[in-house]
Amino acid sequence: MQKVILITGAVTSGKTSFLEVLAGRFSPQWQIDGFLAKAPERIHNSAQFASGYVLYRIGKLETYPWATPRKNNNGYFFNQDTQNFLDNSFTDTLLSRCPEMFFIDELGKLELKGAGFEKILQAAIHSKIKILVCTVKKRVFNDIVEKYGLQDCLCIDLDILDKDHAAQKITRYIDNSFFSD
Repeated sequence: MQKVILITGAVTSGKTSFLEVLAGRFSPQWQIDGFLAKAPERIHNSAQFASGYVLYRIGKLETYPWATPRKNNNGYFFNQDTQNFLDNSFTDTLLSRCPEMFFIDELGKLELKGAGFEKILQAAIHSKIKILVCTVKKRVFNDIVEKYGLQDCLCIDLDILDKDHAAQKITRYIDNSFFSD
């Protein structure tokens, strides 16, 4: 049975960095894949508006242009070529190669509107992926849980739990789910 882990926290709380650490921690034991939405110049715990995002494919050393800011830092424009790749080529690859553990960073308003990682998330939920790990914007967390039926997931709030304890909790959850007798 698939296990889902959702990680949330305030803007710049370190969700993406934490997801990257988790991917590194589990890559020796699990076949992993997924995407991190990186804002290369953003400083952890700063209110600085990111000047753009790239998608970094975990374990593949591939990056894809993702988002550039609109005027006056009023949201972002998303790269349509990357969106097409995610919706078509990558979704087909995900379903045919099905990694054991898959990471998605970061679910939010786009997915609630049927864009962003929507198709990949739907494919991942209905695949044979054993562990799905996603970061979720805090302001839409409950909406994401409800829309995708993720009520039985492990929820980690990085505003409440420090990263070391969060990593320990996730490791125990995975170990108890897959390695207990």
